[in-house]
Amino acid sequence: MKGIEAVGTRQRRFRVFDDGQPAPDSHLAQVATYARRLLAENELEGDCRPAPEGVLLLDLPETESTYFYDGIIFAALDAFNEPAKNPTITGFTPIESIE
Repeated sequence: MKGIEAVGTRQRRFRVFDDGQPAPDSHLAQVATYARRLLAENELEGDCRPAPEGVLLLDLPETESTYFYDGIIFAALDAFNEPAKNPTITGFTPIESIE
């Protein structure tokens, strides 16, 4: 990951790279699936979705603290990078994209 940017008060933008290049859309889609599942399992509002050029967007509910929500993305990225070490995340049945 190269950086996190706040986009207004209710959205975070994560720039994700793979071997120095923006992460492929298919990788970002899987990370977003893991993040959405973690949000749901923790009964948290919010959404995560891939965007062009290696970006993950995290939509937040009204909150004063984004730290915990950033951690959801870090956990999802870790699960993607090390699936065998994260069976509680990667073992979930993928949920459908919210369109």
